[in-house]
Amino acid sequence: MMQGRWLQSAAVIIAILCVLGSTLLVAPINQQRVDLQIVHETRYGDAPKYALLAASLGTFRGIAADFLWYRAEKLKSEGKLFEANTTAGWITTLQPRFGQVWVFQSWNMAYNISVLTHTPEERWDWVNKGIKLLRDEGVVYNPNNIAIYRQLGWTFFHKIGQSTDDMNRYYKAKLAEEWQELLGTPTVGATKEVAVKLFKPIAGAADLYFSEKLDTTNAVDPLTHLYAVHPPTRELVSRIRAIGFEPDQDGLRAYGRIRMFEPYVGPGAEYADPRYTQLAQLVDDPQNKVALEEHLVPFLQAKVLIEDYHMSPQRMLALMEKFGPMDWRHAASHACYWGATGVEKAGEMKDRTKIDVLNTDRQVIHSMQMLMNSGSISYNPMNGRIDTVPDPRFIDSYGDAMVEANERQVQVDWAGQGNERAFKQGHENFLLRAVLYSYLYGDAEKAKAYYKEIRDTYGQEPHNVVSGRYKLSLEDLIVTEIRDDWQMTDQVARPFIESLLIKAFREGWGQGRRNVFERYYELAKAFEKKLIENKKYDNPTAEGGQGRLISWESFDHLVGETYIKYIRSPQYDLIERSTVYYNSPTNIRVATYPAIKDVVARHAQEQGFGNIIDQMFPPPPEPGGTQKTAPARVEDQPAQDTTIERK
Repeated sequence: MMQGRWLQSAAVIIAILCVLGSTLLVAPINQQRVDLQIVHETRYGDAPKYALLAASLGTFRGIAADFLWYRAEKLKSEGKLFEANTTAGWITTLQPRFGQVWVFQSWNMAYNISVLTHTPEERWDWVNKGIKLLRDEGVVYNPNNIAIYRQLGWTFFHKIGQSTDDMNRYYKAKLAEEWQELLGTPTVGATKEVAVKLFKPIAGAADLYFSEKLDTTNAVDPLTHLYAVHPPTRELVSRIRAIGFEPDQDGLRAYGRIRMFEPYVGPGAEYADPRYTQLAQLVDDPQNKVALEEHLVPFLQAKVLIEDYHMSPQRMLALMEKFGPMDWRHAASHACYWGATGVEKAGEMKDRTKIDVLNTDRQVIHSMQMLMNSGSISYNPMNGRIDTVPDPRFIDSYGDAMVEANERQVQVDWAGQGNERAFKQGHENFLLRAVLYSYLYGDAEKAKAYYKEIRDTYGQEPHNVVSGRYKLSLEDLIVTEIRDDWQMTDQVARPFIESLLIKAFREGWGQGRRNVFERYYELAKAFEKKLIENKKYDNPTAEGGQGRLISWESFDHLVGETYIKYIRSPQYDLIERSTVYYNSPTNIRVATYPAIKDVVARHAQEQGFGNIIDQMFPPPPEPGGTQKTAPARVEDQPAQDTTIERK
């Protein structure tokens, strides 16, 4: 009897100790769940469909999700992609914190289903659906899941930014159109300092009206707060509403479209939609300038970025301050944003040795590489044509991103021998490209500095000692790289041709020497001819550019694009550019003036020439002299030929 009581007492004591022990383990276990990203706090305001299923199914959600996940994988293996996509959608509703299924569904939309469609519009619709699924829902419900950030950045970088999809140029144009409507083109022809200054009002509006630090207990509607900060915006919004627009994303896009088409159709144009005509009149009224451009537009841009795109204007600004004047019309800028956000989230984890950390970090590096190779965008909304060319402004940023990522990989034990070798190879290739682009785009001193760095760092590597490549003079190295790098297509050929054309503009028209212009022009044309003769074309007129060696329609078109790039570049003296413009043939000024006037006007204002800009860059005569009508949709627009032909 006594023995039984002792056993009972011992069991009770052990049970109590176990309960106490488990209680002590609750805090570290919960912290570990957070570190490993397997828990997420349920927030008030989550979509009703998620809350309803969570309450009704309880623990059976896991069983249902397991069954549906098996079903989705089976459907995918059978090629039933639409059914698999629907099944994956059910899983995200059952378990919105299951990150992998968001990744699967988005990838299935953007990569599998999209290629089953037949028109560019349908293809883009599915690619965009894949992006929106992660950006608008996946990230919202899984803010610490690095795999979601990685897939989102990869879709921008690979599906849109690269050329593996034969509709990639259409995707690039649609992305450029979307973001030019939202943010305009503040980074075109701007230094990093100017681009940051122009973006700061948006980040400032985000801090002032939408910051999470604001007192939510007595919070007022952000629009009401705007009225209190700048009362004239109340009357302005009333007038906008009377026209038929609201202070939301659609209203911001209407304003953005007017600004986008104005250089091509001129002020006072009649739009196909009468609401746009009325809004354009309101936008062009000088009395509305301060309320509209300094207060309402930055407010709406911050509102749309935060509420509709789930992006942080402050983080966007920080990336521009760190890396350079990122053009948000470019896919690589978005790949960098989501990749950098994922890396930042990974930094909050204790377990930082996951492969996703390494891959996401690489996305930031590759995004800088893509911006260096193609970060300068020329987009014509009248015909939907987009051209991308190298942007030397990102040379230093790419190098800095490589070094920073390598240091971070050392900290997380990913810098094994293979990764170290890969870093060295990538860094040497970067330095070679930096030498080439710096030289071709007119910065010989910077090219010399990079060449010295590559000689000092990699000159004694066995493969370089054998080849003797770094014993060449700078000029001979440039010629050798161009000669041996035919497979680089635009990345090498285009900047070389552009450098010859810019020399033609500066040393020919800029100094009134037509014979010098002709010499450089003919040399550039001969190089293009040789380039084409040395390569075969599979399908040079493909919709997306697949099979093309070059991305320009004709040599004369390339001359026009390069002329625009030169005139808009702050790298060159404004008076010199004015002289080149003044000595340019009339047909060139007519064709390019809409694309350059706003940028040179901004440069003139910054340098104190604002009052004489029309004398420095006088408007050319109107071709035909007829009133133009601006369409309200790109799809309805007649094509405009911007090809520049020589007289």
